[in-house]
Amino acid sequence: AANRQTGLDMSDLHLWPAHPHPYHNELLSSWLVRMAHANGLKVQTFCNLVFGNNYEIWNRDIDRYIPEWIVTKLSEKSGISAEKISRTSLRRFQGILFDKVRPSGHLTWVNSLQIYHRKRVGYGLLFCPLCLAEDYEPYFRVSWRVACYTFCPKHKVILHDRCSHCGAGVAFHRQEMGNMQETAFRPLKFCWQCKTDLACTETQPVTAWSGNTLEQWRRLLVWLEHYPVESSQNSYRDSLKILHHFVTLLTSQRLAPKLYSYLCLKTGSQPQKIDKSKRTAWESRELIERHHTLDLCWWLMDNYPDNLFQAWKDGVLRYNHMLKDFDDCPGEFKKLIDVINRNIRKELYRKTMF
Repeated sequence: AANRQTGLDMSDLHLWPAHPHPYHNELLSSWLVRMAHANGLKVQTFCNLVFGNNYEIWNRDIDRYIPEWIVTKLSEKSGISAEKISRTSLRRFQGILFDKVRPSGHLTWVNSLQIYHRKRVGYGLLFCPLCLAEDYEPYFRVSWRVACYTFCPKHKVILHDRCSHCGAGVAFHRQEMGNMQETAFRPLKFCWQCKTDLACTETQPVTAWSGNTLEQWRRLLVWLEHYPVESSQNSYRDSLKILHHFVTLLTSQRLAPKLYSYLCLKTGSQPQKIDKSKRTAWESRELIERHHTLDLCWWLMDNYPDNLFQAWKDGVLRYNHMLKDFDDCPGEFKKLIDVINRNIRKELYRKTMF
């Protein structure tokens, strides 16, 4: 099929007329939309010409699971290596945030888009208005899909997960839908539904229960932006597993009903309404709730493992609950929890009391 605007047959070209490289930390879908616009084509038209009408790209989460045939085609026509293209997807976090990427279902530390046909029912793609405002060409980041990435480590503001004007989630690939006569392409920073400039969204400074916690958290987010790096590739792997287990416990009414109030007291945080009755994956909870519960759980990681032992001695964490459903528990954490096993509990009490 020929490009009606240029007269070129996109399938016969060795390289596309325009083939911009992905920006640093750019998300695959963001790059793909920019590629289409750079070639003077609407997103759906471009994808039909490149991948064929029999392959629907936007009814799947290509940022989460990118099939090899898509990687191969994009590499062939853009001149960019398959490895670099793969790193624009969440696949790059395999082995650090999760063990193996899956095309559907719950994935640890990854926000769900909740795709229904081409629509995004969920609010799984976040954005920093100040980053979008600073970009020479606005684009969306891979790390903005990670559930612990609740604030911008550069600007230190809470991220947003929807348009502040109409409430629609981010879906920049839908900007042109319903506009058959439109030929001018808007930058990705505009809301697909009401055309509001997301870069103008009001921002809120990030807060945490301690400055040390905020700095540790910020360093983690910076590291995620640049992952993978050759040095210390897995330096956060075990810590992220443990932290995720803590937020799961914190939002469970059955396993740790007293833990939430306890951590609010220890950190001096104002309690918020958290629905512990629903069986909702932590990654599918509201942005503010995720930020709040993560902030609390950093207390358990602080002065590690002293604060964790303190929570156990105060009766808000039980030995068996700290290992409940923790199938990929790090070996060192298992050894640590064994210290408070009932077989040596009396000895531990003796040491802490005298």
